[in-house]
Amino acid sequence: MAAPKAVPNPHKLIWLQIMSTVDNKAYSLCSAEDLSSFGYFQRSTVREHLVFATRTSSERCPKGSRITISLKEVPYLLHIYRRVDGLCGIAITDQAYSERVAQTLVTKLAAGFEKQFGNQWKKTNADQAYNYAPMQGLLQEYANPNQADKMSAVQQNLEQIQQIMHKNIEDILARGETLDNLLEKSSDIGEVSKMFHKKAKKNNQCCQLY
Repeated sequence: MAAPKAVPNPHKLIWLQIMSTVDNKAYSLCSAEDLSSFGYFQRSTVREHLVFATRTSSERCPKGSRITISLKEVPYLLHIYRRVDGLCGIAITDQAYSERVAQTLVTKLAAGFEKQFGNQWKKTNADQAYNYAPMQGLLQEYANPNQADKMSAVQQNLEQIQQIMHKNIEDILARGETLDNLLEKSSDIGEVSKMFHKKAKKNNQCCQLY
């Protein structure tokens, strides 16, 4: 008897990140990515925009909050859990990915990081590259939220995650801020990416993250 065919995973989990957001300045501590769904020559630009999105969002989310943010012009969601102490777990997924599974993931991500490194991250005043080995494994483990949802530990955590705010990325900007201005000033975005973004926007092409 032939084995049943595996059902393709329709979901995408493309990015995980831990950030320090003490004093409302966000610094990257570590990250993991799966950008295989993007063309090879697109990936560096995509990576820059994702870092820009996570930093911009993390700095503007209230402490102790869970927020799902819609990224502008692309079908991806940014799931953030900013703890009261300023440690921030982030996942970027497709729009159909279960947000409660995503929030369980970023909670687990932050807790595991703290268990391994303690509070030394609180002294951070620049981007770091902590060697948090479990992160890549979590990226693979949670690639399919339907499988992750079957785990009893996940189901138990889902019951505890009740309040998730939903925002568009422009909703979290301060009065007078615009994405275009922030992007232009950002050191996360290279000059080539900025020029490409301006050209795409001028031609009304929605191929960039902003």
